[in-house]
Amino acid sequence: MNATTARILGWAMLGLCALWVLWGLWKPWGITLDFANFYDAGQKARAGQFADLYNPFALIGGQPPLGNMSFFSAPMTSYLYVPLAMLGPHSALLAFKIADTLALIAGLVLLYRHLCPLTGGSEGARLTFFALFCTALALFQPFWTIYRTGGQTTPFVFLLLVAGLIAYGRGGDRTAALLYAAAVLVKPVLAPGAILLFALSPAPFRWTALTCGLAVAVLSVAGFGLGLHMDFVRIILNESSSLLHPSMNSNPFAFLEPLFVAPADYGAGGRIPALPRAVETGLRLATLALLLAEAVTVWRSRLHPAARREAVFNLSILISLVLSPVVWAHYLSLVFPLLATVLALGRRLPRPAMLLTGAIIGLSLLQHRIVMLQYEAHIGFGSVAANFGVGVIKSLPLLLTLALVLIWRRALAEGLADPAWADVGAEGTAGAR
Repeated sequence: MNATTARILGWAMLGLCALWVLWGLWKPWGITLDFANFYDAGQKARAGQFADLYNPFALIGGQPPLGNMSFFSAPMTSYLYVPLAMLGPHSALLAFKIADTLALIAGLVLLYRHLCPLTGGSEGARLTFFALFCTALALFQPFWTIYRTGGQTTPFVFLLLVAGLIAYGRGGDRTAALLYAAAVLVKPVLAPGAILLFALSPAPFRWTALTCGLAVAVLSVAGFGLGLHMDFVRIILNESSSLLHPSMNSNPFAFLEPLFVAPADYGAGGRIPALPRAVETGLRLATLALLLAEAVTVWRSRLHPAARREAVFNLSILISLVLSPVVWAHYLSLVFPLLATVLALGRRLPRPAMLLTGAIIGLSLLQHRIVMLQYEAHIGFGSVAANFGVGVIKSLPLLLTLALVLIWRRALAEGLADPAWADVGAEGTAGAR
């Protein structure tokens, strides 16, 4: 790809991204969906109605809630949504989507600037990466599907994790620990990844994470009571065992459930049958073992500290998503830093690995909520074959990402051996051990 073509393609893809954003901001989608979840949590926090925080049907100040979705974050995070609750629903919806957009832009700019040194330094290589990065961004629908559901906290978590990735790669253990802890507080699904980093990281990371965790736990229990936290735990456990339609779940093994579940059972509020639950749990644990082994191998390697630290950080996120029984489409945006790193190192990786990365990004187009609604309208969910098909569509991006990491681990290790990591981790890695 010559420089002119790369420049034109990159800016054209950024223009397409701008269209996605403007379309999402203009359409008042999701006012009773994910947005309502956060808006109602803010209303309850504003009214001091914490006893009803995890009851999606409770009246708020004598008025019905805007939506009936369960709240899945820690009690103290409800205060984050009080500013939304001070606005009318439609104004708050727009404000939330704008805040999402700004957080996403900030995270993507940080990530792009951080990875540029891995391209090799020449102007042509940087422009090629610019084109690939922007094309991947435009096609990666997990970023954009949030507008259909009224906005999400995932863009803020994405920003926290990108900043944490950069800090961790540069040896900033305390900063990285605080950023990762904040991400876990908003998205508890990331807790397994935090445990991995806690186990492998030096003392500054551990002590900061431990101090932060204990402080938050003590303040939260003191402020909200143990009972409310037990409600929080129960609702998390309930979600992990509830039968969720495969069109809503991007877990890499969710496609197996439709083979054991009758179409009529979906939507009835039932539980996952014992057999598919056991099969999926076994696959998740086996995959966890492989990813943990890879993480330990990378951590003990002689790679540049920035390379091995960032690889383990990205693996920690992947582990969290694999272990979660429910992976909403927008959660996949959290693996974009890993995919972008592969794109930046493309000159050192075999063609099949790059083609697989392209397939992951291309298949992410089908993750958008609008695509799922069209699938339902034209194919329907009335047969095992239809549900299995949509399960495969939803599972493939994360399943192929696992294949990329595990099958091409030696090729990726060669990419991690690139001398350019010295430029990526130039600030602070001298003391990283």
